[in-house]
Amino acid sequence: MLQIKTKTDYALLIMLELAKQPGEIVPLSGIAKKIGISSVYLAQLAQSLTRAGLIKSREGSHGGFYLVGDPASISLLQIIEATEIGPELKCASGGKACAHSATCSLPTIWSGVLAELKDVLRNKTLATLLK
Repeated sequence: MLQIKTKTDYALLIMLELAKQPGEIVPLSGIAKKIGISSVYLAQLAQSLTRAGLIKSREGSHGGFYLVGDPASISLLQIIEATEIGPELKCASGGKACAHSATCSLPTIWSGVLAELKDVLRNKTLATLLK
């Protein structure tokens, strides 16, 4: 089962909003209102994106965040990895040890699928989402 966390969805939304306003410093409060979540939570996500070098902040009364670089150079995989370890594919055993784990070939298949998924996410960019 593919698991992308909610915080990653919100990080993608932050990045999309910044990409829609290239070169502008965008306050998180405006983004928070637009997508309907807490600006405190968005600030935590913005810190992750800043640490990853995807966005920068400017403090002050006209402060906010802006993209570092062109949306065409920022991969979806970079955004995902800024907020979590990365996409994961797991067997749907509900967190318990699967009764078939010793003989099952699905983990091998899932690792191949995950490698392909990461390639797709590496080749899809923020600019792709803007279209």
